[in-house]
Amino acid sequence: MNLAKYLVTLGYFFYYECFTYRFNSVQAVDSSELLMLPNDRITLDDCYLRYHTFPDRQCIKPVSGSPALLKEFAHIGAIGWTQSDGTVSWNCGGTLIWANVVLTAAHCTLDSSNTQPDVIRFGDLNIYSSDDDDYAQQLKIVEIIKHPEHRYSAQYHDIALMKLEKNVVLHETVVPACLWTDEEVRFKSLEAAGWGAIGFAAEQTPVLLKVTLKPIDNQECGETYTNKSSHKLRFGLQSHQMCAVDERMDTCQGDSGGPLQVKLMHNGKVTPFIVGVTSFGLACGNSAPGVYTKVSFYNDWIIDTMRSFGENVNESTYNATFCALRYVNFREYEDAAITWKNESFVSLNFDQLHVHETENLPPYVAKLSWRSGGRDDCHGVIIDETTVLTLAECVFYNGTSVDHILYLKDQKMDVSKIHIHPEYIEGSGYNNIAILSLEHLVDVYQIRPACVWHDQKIPYNEVNFFGTGRVDINTFDSNVPLINSSTTLLRPRAAVQNSTTCIISKQYGSRLKNGLKEEHICMGNDFFLVPKSCDVSIGGPIHSYTGCAEYFPEVYGLMQFGRDCGFGEHTVATGFANHLDWMKSVILKSHSEEKSALQFLDYDLHEGDACSNNNKGQAGLCVNVSKCSQKWKQLLTAGSIYFCSSTSVICCPLDAVDRAADIHPDLAACPDVVRNIKSKSNVGSLVHIGWFENYDTISFNCIGSIITKNIILTTASCLGEVVPAVIKLISNDSDSFYHINATLKHHAFNATDNSNDIGLLRLTEKFEWSSDVYPSCLWTNKTHTPLVLEMIIATGPVDVFYRRVIAMYNSDCQRTNAYQLPGSQLCVRDPMQKPTCSEEPSILQWERDDEVVFVVGSSTILPDCEDRFYMIFTRFSAYSQWISDMLLRV
Repeated sequence: MNLAKYLVTLGYFFYYECFTYRFNSVQAVDSSELLMLPNDRITLDDCYLRYHTFPDRQCIKPVSGSPALLKEFAHIGAIGWTQSDGTVSWNCGGTLIWANVVLTAAHCTLDSSNTQPDVIRFGDLNIYSSDDDDYAQQLKIVEIIKHPEHRYSAQYHDIALMKLEKNVVLHETVVPACLWTDEEVRFKSLEAAGWGAIGFAAEQTPVLLKVTLKPIDNQECGETYTNKSSHKLRFGLQSHQMCAVDERMDTCQGDSGGPLQVKLMHNGKVTPFIVGVTSFGLACGNSAPGVYTKVSFYNDWIIDTMRSFGENVNESTYNATFCALRYVNFREYEDAAITWKNESFVSLNFDQLHVHETENLPPYVAKLSWRSGGRDDCHGVIIDETTVLTLAECVFYNGTSVDHILYLKDQKMDVSKIHIHPEYIEGSGYNNIAILSLEHLVDVYQIRPACVWHDQKIPYNEVNFFGTGRVDINTFDSNVPLINSSTTLLRPRAAVQNSTTCIISKQYGSRLKNGLKEEHICMGNDFFLVPKSCDVSIGGPIHSYTGCAEYFPEVYGLMQFGRDCGFGEHTVATGFANHLDWMKSVILKSHSEEKSALQFLDYDLHEGDACSNNNKGQAGLCVNVSKCSQKWKQLLTAGSIYFCSSTSVICCPLDAVDRAADIHPDLAACPDVVRNIKSKSNVGSLVHIGWFENYDTISFNCIGSIITKNIILTTASCLGEVVPAVIKLISNDSDSFYHINATLKHHAFNATDNSNDIGLLRLTEKFEWSSDVYPSCLWTNKTHTPLVLEMIIATGPVDVFYRRVIAMYNSDCQRTNAYQLPGSQLCVRDPMQKPTCSEEPSILQWERDDEVVFVVGSSTILPDCEDRFYMIFTRFSAYSQWISDMLLRV
């Protein structure tokens, strides 16, 4: 069964698609090639192979529903004057800022006949129709206080408060807004809304409309109104005023007295914050800016006036966090969560929210720590068992270097060495990257290391990172949240920006004096959060939270800085792509050999074709890399490698082609033989090897692979000192035996370190190939090994046990192995559980896409290995020539 069918059968189709997509996006390869591990590590872009695992579930996104009501304008009211005939003239707008208090413009406190307004209406989009009156609330105005410095003859201090006869009934369609009390207005766009005229000399619209406006500088705005007799700005625009313009020139600035607002996100919802009160403007349609009374200038006056109304308010009433939480359950959800809606119902997908609470950081994220006290806000990314990537700015604090990391909440690991990018300058945002080497190995069964993204272009339009914020302002609980200032972990989602669209807060400008460079990743959203509800996790990973991320956690860079997690003004990270050469020089010992190598791939050339190996036209032949393996390092060091059709076929110089590497004809013919046999069993090529204990009893202690009609491949250590007598087919339940008449061990077999652990058995009789009995084909590739392997373990005289394992670099196993591992040995691990080692004889097999089974390695009995997370096998490809030579002798 081929790999794709195998994964689908086991329910792993989604995972296989993710794996194939990742590699096909880089180059055109088939599944058999992309699942090959090089025998020697020469790249950092091997995480998908090195920490390959087998999935156990798929992601399911929650969907829920909620009524769609008139939430967007729940705070906006129409201010009216009751006429003698009982009708109401709705001539101004106002904003509900307390259950019984409305904010408006001072000039809206009298009409042309010096009459005060007497009613205000909420929850009604069309004030002249009864069609949408289901949620409307109309209340009397009982008290009006305009700012004491306002004069009707001038247009300064144009602000007033109105007290209602009673509290409104709080509802999703009628609920107070918040006030923006910060003097800094850093929003790039604002909204105004009302029932005002929609064109020059046009009638008032009966339907509430909104318009998006751009704030502009007061000096620029003042030039429009200076010395205009129609507007009484004797002293020009003042600090308590602000301007905004509709650049489309098709709508006005909103109702007089109505709100100039921004919607700030929190708890997965949005709350309107009132920045200004509509004061005046020129005729619509001429792109003239509107003038607004700046609310923050009057915060103290508003609080004092509300107290005079008898309201229980204080200086913290309009604190951004407290105000946002006050009516959070009545607010509308952010747009990203809405998947479908009509007039009465909205379908929600909470997985689409831009900020999520998350219980834990991914296992591959570590926190940097000092025993003697240091920074508490720096993180790093674990990319292998001994390596952490972090920011250069994070590794020193007050002259003391970081000495350990914390991961999986409470586990510690000492740092043995720190590598800072040689071009990093303290305080700079350039080359801000460092590598931490760990004292011991982290456990890959608990931590799946992150995969370092190698391409300059990030494959998704949006990315995720991590931050922290108050619990209360970020929880998605539908119940009214209590005030809770403790910190929670957040996972924001942001759009990837470019150098043109990236907006960097002024407070970080000194870190990027030369602007953004290719090494930087800029990300963020053009809408704002409630201030201080999210702070970025410094040194934390930039990644994509997609369905494949569970299996391949791709990390694009490390977070440097960003205000409010990049909402409104954006965040900046150090990307990995521009620092790969430096990273390789630190992490890979072989990097100096390969750093100048260029690789060329010609899909029109195939094995056996003539080729040209370099620009000088050196004649070559397309051969399997195993036939040019002795020249591989020389070609790599020389600076260029030419491949034919795939990375397993190389253009080898004619004088370097290893003619002696041709294997025995019977071994070479194996794939064709197996393809023509419709096998009944996947163990038809395996045998138990037995010894006579006495005349009646046979002890089966080893396992072997059939490679020709009378040759069995096994290990020298398994054969021992006593020659085995018989073999028994694993696929056959009968007591039929085949007798052994000759054995051969490798002459250099070492029983201490199990090097050269290979042997052959010759049978007296020959097999007849059938669906029950057929050969294992010998894996002969000397540079690559199949990644996913089947480990078949002989557990008794007739039983076998199957276990899926993956190949590893010998250098990974060498870290904890007592003996030097030569290239003729292969280590494997089980990614699903720590103890991989087996005390029983084992065979490694691999099934190709065309269902041909190859034998890759073999291991003998290994006592006392129950705690080892890997297992050592003899790598048969290293002995293909020895096996071919011995077939002529055995």
